[in-house]
Amino acid sequence: MRTFIAFTMALCLLGGAWLLQGPAFFWPDQLDPSRGVLLGGLSSQLLGAGLLTIAGLGAMVIRRAARGVRSVPTRGWQLRYFLLILLALGLVSAAFTLGERGPNPDWRAPGSAADPT
Repeated sequence: MRTFIAFTMALCLLGGAWLLQGPAFFWPDQLDPSRGVLLGGLSSQLLGAGLLTIAGLGAMVIRRAARGVRSVPTRGWQLRYFLLILLALGLVSAAFTLGERGPNPDWRAPGSAADPT
């Protein structure tokens, strides 16, 4: 389990650091890849901040496990963890709310004049 958390933290750190620069990218829809959300600028940075927050949550769990504490976490630890989860959900939700929904700007219909094949 710790390996999975460490791998997830590494992906969140790398992805979050890259997204904080504000690059534009297209997040395709699950059912129709020709449509989705274009994230760029502020929405990309919000998603990056959300991923870094998730990495911070993983660090909290790893630090607690490394100390070998088996008792119930203190009320303060639980409150900080809960507030960071809310912050991460809020940042990711805000990113997708601010992103532009629509067709994929790079998508070409097969057989169309714009299709190079």
